[in-house]
Amino acid sequence: MAAGTTDPAWKKRLQRKPLPDKSGRVLKLLKQFELSQWRTPDEIAGTQFKQLSRLLAHAQSTIPHYAATTAHIVPADATALRAGRWLDIPVLKRATVNRLGNELLSKEIPPAHGSLDPIYTSGTTGLPVRVVRTRHALDYWSAFTTRDHIWHNRDIDGTLAAIRSSEKNFALYPKGTHHIAWGSKDGVFKTGPSLSLNVSTAIPDMAEWIVRQQPDYILTMPNIIKRLAPWCQENGVTFEGLKEISVIGEMCGDLLRQLSQEAWSVPLHDVYSSREVGYIALQCPINNHYHVQSEGLYLEILDEEDLPCTPGQSGRVVATTLRNFAMPLIRYEIGDHAIMGEPCNCGRGLPVIKSILGREQDVLVLPDGKQSWTLLGSPDVRDFMNMAPIIQYQFAHVADTKIEVRLIVKRPVLPAEEAEIIAWVQKKFAWPFDVVFAYPENLPLTKAGKFKDFVVET
Repeated sequence: MAAGTTDPAWKKRLQRKPLPDKSGRVLKLLKQFELSQWRTPDEIAGTQFKQLSRLLAHAQSTIPHYAATTAHIVPADATALRAGRWLDIPVLKRATVNRLGNELLSKEIPPAHGSLDPIYTSGTTGLPVRVVRTRHALDYWSAFTTRDHIWHNRDIDGTLAAIRSSEKNFALYPKGTHHIAWGSKDGVFKTGPSLSLNVSTAIPDMAEWIVRQQPDYILTMPNIIKRLAPWCQENGVTFEGLKEISVIGEMCGDLLRQLSQEAWSVPLHDVYSSREVGYIALQCPINNHYHVQSEGLYLEILDEEDLPCTPGQSGRVVATTLRNFAMPLIRYEIGDHAIMGEPCNCGRGLPVIKSILGREQDVLVLPDGKQSWTLLGSPDVRDFMNMAPIIQYQFAHVADTKIEVRLIVKRPVLPAEEAEIIAWVQKKFAWPFDVVFAYPENLPLTKAGKFKDFVVET
């Protein structure tokens, strides 16, 4: 699509009468987004700092923690904030949010921001966090969900199959669960039906369920696609009528997109979000990188000196929630690392994240103290998969100089194959590690239904 335009099919949908109650408010946000995404980066940053000024003033006057930690900052001076004073605000650590709890809840939440809704993280970092959001903040969540549908031109009258829940006894094979609409009660427009299947379903059963249900779209986690796509290719299984796959909740890479194209000839799109802060970035409609959802949050990628990264440089992801005046998270360190991107050729002025590297606790620390990203979503992992009859894998850093390769395989791995894998691991991880093998019956998912290709157990 050219800059400043919306796909004709979506123009018609945006003219539909929205679902009742809050959806009217969300539709207004969508119309604002259609304009704001095409503003220049400078214009977008200017608007953000005006909102940051209002947010900081509110936090200082109603939340003692921010009153104490930002007393040296004059929130009304948005120009000074943008010129550098913003960097004088201390970064908020996850442990601090966990420790303070309701002490970060505003004592005077604007009544117009609506009802409150608590949400809990899954605790994948070892520190689960509780955040309270407002109805106003959730309206932005709904609007970003719909924006993602618009950007990728999805036919919301179609059928969506979601394989993302690990809840016990929910959506079990062979039936799964049927719903009358996509997503939650916060949708904007009437949609087609949706289906759910538990992530614990065996891959052959999962494939059979998808074939039987014939969805237009699949929403799942990357670890599902990594196992499902090779199985379908090997067994000649195709998904008739499938238009697209969307993935959430784990790191995505080019390998995953290749697998989707090769197995089912459909594109795969990624969403970058966090339960604490909401949508962070959506995949660009024409590129594989991500656009920060600047209407809802202010994003920073900081280097080791806590200075903003330049394009191509990697650093820690730090976010400020612009719309949640109940429990604002100001300069909150999410725990992820990412690479800053160049401005996008699609014409949108929204900042670009080139790629998302992963969780901080999943960094491989080499014996000499240097840090390394394993990047197991990159295409060179396919070479590793082809070295032996591998179904699923996991690498574990179990000691300073030792890597354990955990494999689920179709047949016993030969000594020559193990030797080839050892050489690959030592080259991939840039160190002559002692590589040992384990062959478990299964590699379990986390309680949230996620899977880690790489774990640190030192």
